[in-house]
Formats: sequence, structure tokens, C-alpha cells
Amino acid sequence: MTQDYWKSLIEKYFEAETTPEEELALREFLARTDDPAFDEVRAVLGYFSAQRSRRAARSRVRTLTGFVAAAACLALVAVFGHSLLPRPDDTCVIYAYGEKSTDTQVVLDEVNNTLTTLFSDNQGPDVAAQLTELFN
Repeated sequence: MTQDYWKSLIEKYFEAETTPEEELALREFLARTDDPAFDEVRAVLGYFSAQRSRRAARSRVRTLTGFVAAAACLALVAVFGHSLLPRPDDTCVIYAYGEKSTDTQVVLDEVNNTLTTLFSDNQGPDVAAQLTELFN
């Protein structure tokens, strides 16, 4: 094939009228030839090829990033969902006077006694009375 054929094929390529087979033949020819008349075309096609490779690599990174983000979200949902599930082994526990008690009624009685003691009116003088005593 003559130089004129390859030049016409190059023109056809840049006008986007080549078939995939012609493009492959043109790339193979440019890879084999060391004719300086085709250096510019080789550089342009090399640039397009490099850009295509970069675009493909970025696409793979974006896809991988999307998968990692989705997996992280699923992991968070699983962890928080599991922590919110009711557990059948929930028990009431109280440590009082050096002893542990898990009897629900004993725990509730102790809580009620403590709250009654804290909020009862017979605790002694209130804060206002104590302050009055201090400053008079």
C-alpha cells in the first residue's frame, strides 16, 4: 500500500468516516512505520489513546469509590440497626450495700425508696432556710 493510500485513510479517519477495521489497520501501520511524514499523525493518535486510557482509569476509580461508599453506608446501617434491636436478655440490675441483685421487683423497690428519700419534704431545712441561717 502506498503513502497516498495511508494519507487518504488518515484524512478519512479525522473526518470520522473510517470503519473499525480501517482504524485498526491505520494504527498498526503507524506503529510499524518510521516515516517522518507520519510523525504528526502518530503524535495526535498517541495523545487520543493516552486520553482514552486516562478517562478509563478515572472511570474505574469513580466506580470503585462508589462501591466503597455504598459498602460503608451498609456497614453503618447494619451496626446502628443492630444496636437498636431489643435484646431479650435485658435485665434490671442494682448494686446496693455491696451486693448485686437482678430481681426486677427488688430493683424497682430500691429505686422507689431512693426517689422518695430524695424528694420527700421531711428532709430537714430547705436551702432557703439554710442560707438565711448562714447570713443572719
